[in-house]
Amino acid sequence: MKILFIINSLKNKSGSERVAVELANKMAAIGGYNITLLNREAIKENAAYPIADNVEVIALSGSLFEFYKKLKKQISSNNYDVVVVHNMGKLSLLCTLLPKIKKLVILEHVSFVSRPKKVQVLSKFFYKWVDQVVTLTQKDKEQFDKFHSKVIVIPNFSPFPIVSESPLNSKQIVTIGRLTDQKNYLHLLKAWKKIYQMIPEWHLNIYGEGEHKKMLQDYIEENSLQRVILKGSTSNVQEVYRQSDFFVMSSKYEGLPMVLVEAQSFGLPIVSYDCPFGPSDVIQNHKNGLLVENQNIEALADAILQLASSPDMLAQFSQNSLINAKKYQPEQILKVWIEKVLEG
Repeated sequence: MKILFIINSLKNKSGSERVAVELANKMAAIGGYNITLLNREAIKENAAYPIADNVEVIALSGSLFEFYKKLKKQISSNNYDVVVVHNMGKLSLLCTLLPKIKKLVILEHVSFVSRPKKVQVLSKFFYKWVDQVVTLTQKDKEQFDKFHSKVIVIPNFSPFPIVSESPLNSKQIVTIGRLTDQKNYLHLLKAWKKIYQMIPEWHLNIYGEGEHKKMLQDYIEENSLQRVILKGSTSNVQEVYRQSDFFVMSSKYEGLPMVLVEAQSFGLPIVSYDCPFGPSDVIQNHKNGLLVENQNIEALADAILQLASSPDMLAQFSQNSLINAKKYQPEQILKVWIEKVLEG
């Protein structure tokens, strides 16, 4: 079976690119699948993530219109059984008009409601030519169900195997993400301001870079916050998870937050806003973490304080995180892709 994955770029380190490469590599390793990765920039040698030898990489350069013409020719001259488009905005909409595709699948990486209204309207029109839509979360599926009849939820798989649980004795709270408006770390700092004096042994570590770094650092200094550090980026995220007791997320919105999936692979409980749409798919409230009212700083502070103050709750949530992490392992996710998309 010939499978074509289309993605905007393979050159930059981002979640969607990593997912595209890992999915292609895993499928190619199974046997019986001829996998091609097509993008606008990178050849295999300068791709951001390692690509298996038996995965073909095609780079089509040029403007959006030129790329579309070349892509149309590529598809017309090859007998692909399935074409999977990693949602790329305008280009994804154009791909719905490509001719001679046996099965066209759109893989959605971001929530539908987070898009501009114009894009939502265009998607509802153009997706009539899409054979199947794959979403990362159940709530996002419910949005696409309103205008498409064949929608399926397939989460991304964790890049890490399940490991023994965190020792839970380091008194370290961690969050990882871009320092941007979406991640909303100012709310986390405001929550920390309310409670850090009540848990004097605990530390908050924020990993990531972004345009909000100076604003966040200024807030820390202006409010004389203690035991909170902007750590910058890390090249060893596994060790960060191992040395932490639980994860916290303060985002305004998410797709499927891979950091939550990753954290659970290391047995970390999670405290998160119940933002649209991903956290509620990963977190079972009061079982492997605490979901709190979206954008409620007081509720976020109370949840962090509650988990930091309860070793028994922390230990139980950790065990349940490891159990939940099993459904995000590659073998489980690939089985769904094969049965419901490629062979379905």
